[in-house]
Amino acid sequence: MVFLRNAWYVAAWSDEVSDNLLTRKILNEQVLLYRNAYGDLVATGNTCPHRFAPLHLGKLVDGAVECPYHGLRFNGEGRCVFNPDGDGRIPAGARLRSYPITERLGAAWIWMGDPARVDLSMIPDFEFLDDPDYRTVKGVLHVRANYRYINDNLMDEAHLHMVHHDSLACDMVRRAKTELVKDPDGTIWANRYGTDGAPPNIFDMMWRMTRDDYEGTMDHWVEGGWNAPSFVRNNTGVVLHGRPREEGLETKNAHLLTPETETTTHYFWAICRNFETGNDALDDGIRTGTEYAFVHEDEVMLHAVQEAMGEREFWSMKPALLQADVGAVELRRTLDRMIAAEQAEHPAATPAPRAEAVG
Repeated sequence: MVFLRNAWYVAAWSDEVSDNLLTRKILNEQVLLYRNAYGDLVATGNTCPHRFAPLHLGKLVDGAVECPYHGLRFNGEGRCVFNPDGDGRIPAGARLRSYPITERLGAAWIWMGDPARVDLSMIPDFEFLDDPDYRTVKGVLHVRANYRYINDNLMDEAHLHMVHHDSLACDMVRRAKTELVKDPDGTIWANRYGTDGAPPNIFDMMWRMTRDDYEGTMDHWVEGGWNAPSFVRNNTGVVLHGRPREEGLETKNAHLLTPETETTTHYFWAICRNFETGNDALDDGIRTGTEYAFVHEDEVMLHAVQEAMGEREFWSMKPALLQADVGAVELRRTLDRMIAAEQAEHPAATPAPRAEAVG
C-alpha cells in the first residue's frame, strides 16, 4: 500500500515521551522517540546501522542514544558521535535517518516525507485540545485494521445503532439523513441531526449526572470532520428539545490515526468537555466507555472487515453504498487524489536521511 508521506502523523502523546526511549512503527518504519538534554523531542530510525540492533533497548548517555550491542552512540541528527571500540573511528555508514518532529496540541507530530516539504500549517487545528476550559481524557489503542477503514468508520453515523446499540445508538439520529459539508480549509464534514427523541445512553447518563432539568425529549447532533490524511474531529451533544444548542452538553473529540502497517493502526483518541471539568469519576466513566466501545465493538468489526478484504483494494470490490457513506466516499476520493498526485510528482522519491526538529 502507498501512504501519503508528505504529511504529519501523530507519533505519540507528548507525555508518552519523557526520559524513556519509545519505539513505534509508523508507515512500516520503526521510529525511535526520545527527548534530548534540553527536553526537545527527537525522532530517528530505531535500527543501529552496524549490526541492526534495536536502539530502544539501549539507553541515553549525555543526550545521545547508546546502542545496547556494541555501544555506538547517535545524536539527535542521527550522526554517530562515539565508538568505544579500538581506535574509536566512526564508520562512514554509521548514520540514522532523522525525522522532522514537533509538538502541538499535546502530541508529538512526525513528518514522514521529504524534510524540504515540511509545512506546519498542515497540522489540523483541533483547538479544543489546547483550550484550558476543556477537560481532556485521552488514550492510544492498537487497531488490527487499515487506517482508511477507521477513517470511514469515524465518519459513518449509520453503524451506531448496530455496533454501539447500548451506548451511542440513537433512534432519531438513525432516521436522520447525513449532510455533507466541505469547508474552505479542506475539512470534509458528515453531520447528522436528530430532533425530538430519546438521547443515546451515554448522554442520558451524563445529563442526569450534571443537570436537574431532565423533562421531555431531546435533540441530538453528531458531526464528523475529516482532515487529511487521517484526522477526524467529532462534535457530539444533546439539548432539551427546541432549546438552543449552547444550553446543552457537548463533547469535542479528536481521533488521530497513524498507520503502523497496511493492516494495523495506532489510534490516538481524546474526549474533551467544558462541563464537570473537576469530576474524576466522570473521567473514569468516559475512559472506560470509550475504550470499551472501540476495543470490544468497533475494533472487532474493523478487524473482521480487514480479514475479509485481505489485500484487495477497496474500490475494486465495487462496494454498495448507503446514503450515510457520502462523507466516507468524499474523503476516500480526496485522499486517493492526494496520494496519486504525490506519486506522480515523486514516484520513486527517497526521503532525505536527516532533518532538524521544527518548532
